[in-house]
Amino acid sequence: MSNDNSPKPSNLSRRLFLAAGVGTPAALWVACNGAAAAPPAAPHNPPTPVPVAPPATGKPGNALATKTCLATEDNIEGPFFTANAPSRVVLINKQAKGTRLFLSGRVVDTRCRPIAGAVMEVWQANHKGDYDNRGFRFRATLNTTRKGEFQITTIIPGRYLNGRRYRPAHIHVKLHAKGYASLTTQLYFQGDPYNQGDPFIRSSLIMPMRSHKGGKAASYQFVLSRR
Repeated sequence: MSNDNSPKPSNLSRRLFLAAGVGTPAALWVACNGAAAAPPAAPHNPPTPVPVAPPATGKPGNALATKTCLATEDNIEGPFFTANAPSRVVLINKQAKGTRLFLSGRVVDTRCRPIAGAVMEVWQANHKGDYDNRGFRFRATLNTTRKGEFQITTIIPGRYLNGRRYRPAHIHVKLHAKGYASLTTQLYFQGDPYNQGDPFIRSSLIMPMRSHKGGKAASYQFVLSRR
């Protein structure tokens, strides 16, 4: 099993995100054919995130049992979404390279009540930072349980170029539930050296991680607002 998530630019991932300003959702993706100056080298072995206990506060973030449930922040969709991904909770096979990630959590409303049957669309890059735009590798659709819970087995995605720097590792998520506003967002990983300075990241979307079954585990609570 490889634990090397060092970014390696690829044909699909050499795309520029040109935002109007920090935090602006609108973006323009331009093909990068090697004419741009060489990007700064990504760290060969990024530091391993230090497990941190989820905060027991009313702020949005990584706690699975918050006193006040504030709506999850949205985030850009990006150019690599593909609809109608297969229904599954395991996005990898035994041959998949990268660090295994066991992602779990739940979906609740702003009164902290679980939302059963919420539709969750997930997509991400592989360990090299490449997206499968012809098929459905590292893409899935799933539903929350009657308790609003979900579990996904995947890998920590690789990084890819964002202009002259790399985007931090992230997982894309879309959530839909009857009577609630749909949510498009991304999940990030605590300790990623490229979190700092990324124009799209939000601190409430960063997940602490812990060691689990030879890989890593992370949890997140999504909060949807009524329409």
